[in-house]
Amino acid sequence: MAELSQSPYLREETTRRIAENESRFRAANERVEEAWARLGASEQTLPFVCECGRTDCLVVLRLTVDQYEQGRRNPRFFLCSPGHEITGDGIGRVVQRESTFVVVEKLGEAGAIAEQADPRRDGHH
Repeated sequence: MAELSQSPYLREETTRRIAENESRFRAANERVEEAWARLGASEQTLPFVCECGRTDCLVVLRLTVDQYEQGRRNPRFFLCSPGHEITGDGIGRVVQRESTFVVVEKLGEAGAIAEQADPRRDGHH
C-alpha cells in the first residue's frame, strides 16, 4: 500500500495525478468489456489492467465480467492488483479484498476526480 507524505500542495498534485491515471486505466478496462460484449466472446475471464494509478504498472488482472462489475458498481471504485492499492493520507480505502484483486474506493478530491472521469457518468454502458 502506497502512502503519501508531502506538503499540502504536492499532496494535492499527487492526488490529482494518481486519480487521473486510475481513471485512464478504468476507461481502458471499459473498452475491454465493451469489446467482449460486442463480440459475444465466451471467455471465462478477461484481461483487465490494474487501475492502481502507478504510471509504470503493467499488471494484468484476469477477471470475470461479474468480478469487474463488482469494481464498477460505484464511480469511486477501482480494481487493483493486491498490494497496488494507494490509500495513504485519506486518498482511498480498500472496500473489498479478494485473492486476485482488491477494490479501492477513492475519497475526497481523488473521489471527485474519479466521479468526473467515470466513462459511465452519462449513462453509457
